Amino acid sequence: MFIGFVKRQRWAISGVAVPALTAAAIALFVYYESGLPSDSADGIYSNDCCGTVELRRGHLIANGVELVSYTVQQDDQGPYILPRTYVGAESGGIVLDGGRRVLKLRLNALPGPNRISIPAPRGSDSFERTERRTR
Repeated sequence: MFIGFVKRQRWAISGVAVPALTAAAIALFVYYESGLPSDSADGIYSNDCCGTVELRRGHLIANGVELVSYTVQQDDQGPYILPRTYVGAESGGIVLDGGRRVLKLRLNALPGPNRISIPAPRGSDSFERTERRTR
């Protein structure tokens, strides 16, 4: 009777473990396939209206203040930065707003983009690269 319990227990564990491990493997594959290295767009970008935006290893820093983390991704329209929270250019500065829908910050190319477009009330503001990589 005890041996039968052990055999049933082993099957129950593998009945749960196998699907869980399969789901985890698929999630990791999708995550790593959709994202690009976070440092592929690193650099400092500036705009006369709104100051500077620095991209450094997955962190967006605006005018010296670290605002939000991001991932670098690509779709059929090209490469972009996807911040964790809405980032926009408004009233002469960079705005972070957790109440708005997150928008893509478009890059002109990868690797080594020269420009990033940040959403603004009248469309988007273009920030030009002033420094290549940051440490």
